[in-house]
Amino acid sequence: MLMSIIWSFSFVLSILLQNGYAPHFPSGIFTEKESRKIEKKSDDIEGRIKVYREASERMLKSLRQAVSKKESQAVPGILSTWTTLLTESLKDIETNLERKEKKSKPLIKYEIQVRKAIKEVQDFKIRAPVDQQDIFNDCINMAASVRSRMVEILFNPGQLE
Repeated sequence: MLMSIIWSFSFVLSILLQNGYAPHFPSGIFTEKESRKIEKKSDDIEGRIKVYREASERMLKSLRQAVSKKESQAVPGILSTWTTLLTESLKDIETNLERKEKKSKPLIKYEIQVRKAIKEVQDFKIRAPVDQQDIFNDCINMAASVRSRMVEILFNPGQLE
């Protein structure tokens, strides 16, 4: 009896650990449409990575608009939301992306998008008010760290564990 309970528990636990899950992000990170996509892709990490890239692109677009309209008060919130997306999506990727011989195309595209976004944020920093320089530096450093980890995952898949 005890053996069957232990076996059942280990079986259920292994299923839970093998199947992906939709991670919990703080509210305000995703639009309703993006949230629905994340929920639909609860067992598909590569599908979620695509949504993360789309959300990152949307946030960069918002940042671009805020900078061009000189709405500097909106910039810290956008940068904070973007770095939260990056760090939380990286946790999901590290936890759920399986090691494969073939590199994840969605992760490659996400890494490229993040690399381009970092360059653009660095360009925005030049035009930012002095009181926002530290915010920009922190955001750029965090994004660079996340991007670096993405590259490690892509080119050293044994590092996932």
